[in-house]
Amino acid sequence: MKQKKTSILVCLIVAATLFQYCSKSDAVSDTGNQITTGTATSTLGLPQLPATSFNYSNIALPTHISSALPGCDNTPLSNLITNDGATLGRVLFYDKNLSKNNTVSCGSCHKQTLSFSDSAVKSKGFAGGSTARHSMQLLNVRFYRSGKMFWDERSNTLEDQVLQPIQNTTEMGMTLAEMQTKISALSYYPALFQKAFGTTEINTDKISRALAQFVRSIVTYQSKYDQVKQGLATFTADELAGETFFTTAGNRTCAGCHAPPMFITSDPVAPFGLADATDAGINNQNRFKSGSLRNIANTAPYFHNGSVASLQTMLAGNIPAHSVAPQNVQRLLSFLQTLTDVTVVSDIKYSDPFNKN
Repeated sequence: MKQKKTSILVCLIVAATLFQYCSKSDAVSDTGNQITTGTATSTLGLPQLPATSFNYSNIALPTHISSALPGCDNTPLSNLITNDGATLGRVLFYDKNLSKNNTVSCGSCHKQTLSFSDSAVKSKGFAGGSTARHSMQLLNVRFYRSGKMFWDERSNTLEDQVLQPIQNTTEMGMTLAEMQTKISALSYYPALFQKAFGTTEINTDKISRALAQFVRSIVTYQSKYDQVKQGLATFTADELAGETFFTTAGNRTCAGCHAPPMFITSDPVAPFGLADATDAGINNQNRFKSGSLRNIANTAPYFHNGSVASLQTMLAGNIPAHSVAPQNVQRLLSFLQTLTDVTVVSDIKYSDPFNKN
C-alpha cells in the first residue's frame, strides 16, 4: 500500500510539473522546429546585438561619393535609413526563420564574405532546388536611381524586392501571412520593432521597410580607388592607364554603363544583352540590369546566369561590349582591383548576428 501511495505521489508531481511548463511555454511545432508562441527563441538562438545600435544612417562618406549621391539615391522619404531600422533589417536578413523549414535566409544567397553575392552559379533554396538566376550582389543598390530591382527589373522598389525571395517557392517558400505569424512568435522581435518603428506591432510593411534599410546601408567607400580620389594614395601606372581606358576608350566606354564613383547606373548608354536562349531579361528584350562594379574582383561568377567564371574570361572572351584588346586587359584588371573595399566584407555591422563564432 505504501508503495502504491508513493507511485501516485510521483505521478502527481510529474503531472504538475508538465502542466506548469506547458502553461508557461504555449509551444507549437513548425516543420520539426519548436517555436514558442509569444515567448519563443528560434533554433538559431538570440541575435547578438550591441547595446547601442551601429551607425547605418550617418556614415561619413567622402566628398566624391556624397556629392554624387543626391542625383541617384533611390531612398524614399517614407523609408529613410535609421540605425534601429537597419539593425532590425540586419536580424531579418540573417534569420532563417523567414524560410519554410528554417534553413535559408537572405544571407544564405547574399554572403557578406563574397560582397553579398554567391560563388555558386545558382544558389540553393530551402528544399535544395536551384534559383533561376545567379545571385546578384547587393552592394550600393541605393545608387541605382530608378530603384528597379532583380536582373530583369521586375520589382519597382527595393521595398518590394526584399519580400519576393521570401515568397519564392524555390528560395524560401513562405507566404507573407505565414512569415508575419512566424516572426511575431519570436521573442526577440517585439523590442526590435519597438525601437525601429515605435510600436511592437509586427507586419509585412515594417518587415519590408527594415530589410530595405539594411540593404541600402551597404555602401562601399574605403577602397584604394576612394583613397586615390581623396588624395590619400596614388594609382600605379597600370591602374591609372586602366582608369583612363575605362572612362574614355571608344564610343561605348565602360563608364557609360558603370558610372563612377559607385560604378552603377540605371540609365546605361547601351543596355547590355548577353545571349541566353532560356532568359530574355528585362521586358523580354534580351538585356539585363547591371550591378555596381565595386568589389567585382570578389563576386565571380558573373552575369545573370553565372556563365562567366572570371574577369580575365570576361575581358578576353567574346562577350558583347566587354572584350578589350590584349594590351588593355591587364591595365583594366589592375584598375578594377582598386574598386575592392575589404572592410565591407568583414564589418561586424553587416555580419550575421546569429553567428556565435
